Amino acid sequence: MTTPVRDHAGPAPARTAGGAGATDRSTPRRSFRPEVQALRALAVGMVVLFHLWPGRVPGGYVGVDVFFVISGFLITGHLLREAEATGRVRLGRFWARRARRLLPAAYLVLAATVVATLLLAPHSLWQQWFRETLGATLYVENWVLAADAVDYLAADADPSPVQHYWSLSTEEQFYLVWPLLVVAAAAVAARTGRTTRRTTGVLLAVATLASFAASLWLTATDPAPAYFATTTRAWQFGAGALLALWLARPGRRPVGDGVRVAASWAGLAVLVACALGYDAGTPFPGTAAIAPVLATVVVIAAGTPSGRLSPAGLFAWRPVPYAAEISYSLYLWHWPAIVILPFALGHEAGLLERAVLLVGVVLLADLTKRFVEDPARFSRRWDLHRTGRALSLTVAGAAALALVAGGGLAVAKHRVQGQEELAASIVADEPACLGAASMDPEQACDNPELDDVVVPAPEAVSQDVAEPTDCFVDSDESALEDCTFGPVDDDDDVPHVVLVGDSHARAMMPAFREMVDQGRISLSVQLKSSCAWSAGPTDADGERARTCERWKDQLEPWLERQAPRTDAVVTTGYLDYLSGDAAEQADDLAEAWEPVADAGVPIVALSDNPQHDEEPSLCLDRTFRNGPEQCGVTEKQAFPDTQVYEDAVAEVPGASYVDLTELYCQDGTCPAVIGGVNVYRDTHHLTATYTRTMTPYLERELRAAGLPL
Repeated sequence: MTTPVRDHAGPAPARTAGGAGATDRSTPRRSFRPEVQALRALAVGMVVLFHLWPGRVPGGYVGVDVFFVISGFLITGHLLREAEATGRVRLGRFWARRARRLLPAAYLVLAATVVATLLLAPHSLWQQWFRETLGATLYVENWVLAADAVDYLAADADPSPVQHYWSLSTEEQFYLVWPLLVVAAAAVAARTGRTTRRTTGVLLAVATLASFAASLWLTATDPAPAYFATTTRAWQFGAGALLALWLARPGRRPVGDGVRVAASWAGLAVLVACALGYDAGTPFPGTAAIAPVLATVVVIAAGTPSGRLSPAGLFAWRPVPYAAEISYSLYLWHWPAIVILPFALGHEAGLLERAVLLVGVVLLADLTKRFVEDPARFSRRWDLHRTGRALSLTVAGAAALALVAGGGLAVAKHRVQGQEELAASIVADEPACLGAASMDPEQACDNPELDDVVVPAPEAVSQDVAEPTDCFVDSDESALEDCTFGPVDDDDDVPHVVLVGDSHARAMMPAFREMVDQGRISLSVQLKSSCAWSAGPTDADGERARTCERWKDQLEPWLERQAPRTDAVVTTGYLDYLSGDAAEQADDLAEAWEPVADAGVPIVALSDNPQHDEEPSLCLDRTFRNGPEQCGVTEKQAFPDTQVYEDAVAEVPGASYVDLTELYCQDGTCPAVIGGVNVYRDTHHLTATYTRTMTPYLERELRAAGLPL
């Protein structure tokens, strides 16, 4: 799957009762807390630096936890004061204030991102980006990403410029549900005669503990969606909420300044240590989130102590409150700028360009704060201070933006469908030298009519996958899927082949299915995401690794039961998911194959396909007018470890090795387009169209390896 999702996600800034980065002038002055402003500045700084220079601040994503705790603390205090003072919470007024505070700037950035997408983004990204823009508009982006995190076909997708709205979505869902819990607590208190504060505390404690348990469980079992799910993040808001209740309890003994000074510095130090010590490999949120959450709680609880060693001077240092003031807009603007800038430049941004970008987003944030955030919060124009007007304009704005994003998504899907139909028609005509035919080492083939053809088009390539998809065991599943094609017990004694492996083996299915349709073979497949046929552990994380081991435990006895009717087992796999060095990988492969080979079944190992650092479809989208040859890679880059499968075959008597490199690379270069066919649907998976054109050459190589085809 993937580089970990947190590398492209950032936290939503938490707010005072009036919002991020400033005290709401409609609330009492007591809502202003310098330590909260300092935490907000630190958190947004960690996030922005992490996204700009992830190698320097590898754990900067913990800023999200800081913001969530602050939100839980401030919003709960506000709701509780209202509930105790009036006996109720005016939900409409509360939600209207949140809408005035948050949505104008958020929707401005989304609108700007839509324009930038249309002007600068490759068509191949439109479908994903507009889909996520729609999710961000409706504040369900975190659930969109959680769903994608377990969808193998979406796992390797590049980040969208609105991906950071996942944390805003999580926070908005908190704003929607949390007041209802306070209202429920107030209702229970009225019926039982208990205080609203105590009843609220019990209810919030139960919700917080339940969410914490869910976070621990899901982070351990399925970490990718766990990072985004509201259920695994709610306890962080709950920690801040419980702190608000604890600090407001009557009769609380004051803590001395010396203890508060030490606690404040310790909490800040822990946050900095997490930002520098955590990285993309840290299981998160889970137990790793405890440190930044507790550190934030400690800093808030310590307040702003006085004394010579107090951090009060740091809190008052002008850049700190300024960063806090613009933190919400800075958070909104920084990530779209980072994602879109390379498309505007035509290359990845360098150090100087990223520094200029940082200055630019700070200026944008300042302008947005002055001319969008503040007027929407404080102006009485258009009667925005009225609850009904604020909520109705919110619905209208969301509907308008959703219509634009949904329209963009529909256009993108229509374009993809059109390109798929065009590709199907070209392939059906079977022009000379299409795809792998142009790479045939035994017969030179060139068709100038294919020079300007790319099928499938870059925008449609991600959908060009081997069918049927239900024959492929996903990353969170472990049950075998026994898919068989062709007459296994045919009287003509058609050889029966079993294809085994991970997604790279799956990519070869179209060629094998073609051989089935031609009556050359019958076929069974056992294929699982991120799980090559090896005795060694996979390098995949969490549930992927566990389900892989369970799947392989079932695979060996299944293969042994199938041995009497199997003429050959063909396998390949993605080397990056095999653990250990090349020698260990070869030994682990051989160890897995030996029981089947000992049962008299020939093993045929196919060379792995090339891999790229950048998705070729994005390169083709940018550069095709200047020639697709710019999007190839050298053979050395494409095959960092070429000997692993060949070495494993040497250890297993009766095993054969089939090298397909000549169908991917020529003269030391592996092109992205071969014979008019787009070869890769992402950085390391072949398109079904290209694999299908490999059929006669794969059959020839298998026959040479001894299969009775």
